[in-house]
Amino acid sequence: MKKVILYAITILVTIIGAEENCNVPGNPDGSCQQIGYVCNLGFNVNGEDNVMFFHLGADASCTNLLKSDSLQTFLTETDTTLSAAAKFFLVENEENIGPLSLTLASSLAMLAVNNNTPVDIIYKKVKDIEFGGIKLLSIRLVHSN
Repeated sequence: MKKVILYAITILVTIIGAEENCNVPGNPDGSCQQIGYVCNLGFNVNGEDNVMFFHLGADASCTNLLKSDSLQTFLTETDTTLSAAAKFFLVENEENIGPLSLTLASSLAMLAVNNNTPVDIIYKKVKDIEFGGIKLLSIRLVHSN
């Protein structure tokens, strides 16, 4: 019974938190905040800079990926097609992101995936294209105790 109640609370937190909130007092200017589950977590370590990226889902099964209505990006530089779901990036050596920041944020994202725990993220659009377009500013685990 206790597990059912905790599961119900987690779903409720996710549904309520799935709403994108932008220009929240205390957050950086032009940023948005959203709660969801880390989905499609990936790392690109093949270039000059290391990159972490993921989508945010409404549930742990990642069947419904969340969008950013305020900070939309295009699939490519020459395409006018908007990305279907927001993809959040953290790129080493871009805008003062060092290896430690990338490692810590990646660790929290992996922990969230492994434990089916929602996260509260703050992000900001820095480019119009999908790859690297929405920068992750903060990631925090949301515990439903």
